[in-house]
Amino acid sequence: MLRLGVSLPALMQLLGHKDIRMTLRYVQVTQQDLQREFHTARQHATRPHQVPVLSLPTCATNADPTGIRQAIAATRHLLEMYRRGLPEEKTRRRLQRLDLRLLEIALQLDHIVTPEK
Repeated sequence: MLRLGVSLPALMQLLGHKDIRMTLRYVQVTQQDLQREFHTARQHATRPHQVPVLSLPTCATNADPTGIRQAIAATRHLLEMYRRGLPEEKTRRRLQRLDLRLLEIALQLDHIVTPEK
């Protein structure tokens, strides 16, 4: 009945069981069942999230502070997207420290452009 599309809770009710564990005693899952379920789930899955494409500023020969700031912000964003996908914690921490350095550079650039009084 499960292979014909009857849900497990409905099958439990049809058999008159009060506990799902009793129903599971009668269910035998085969490799073919697992493959069918996997392919069905893949067909109904939503599209994976697409990473947005960032437009980097076009840098002329004399880049201005605004263009540099935009390039740093875009680099930090791409670095963070890459870092989040890494499985290794040590590498993620190193990239996070690199991101903090880029942030410090951006802040120093702001101090150069607008000197403190």
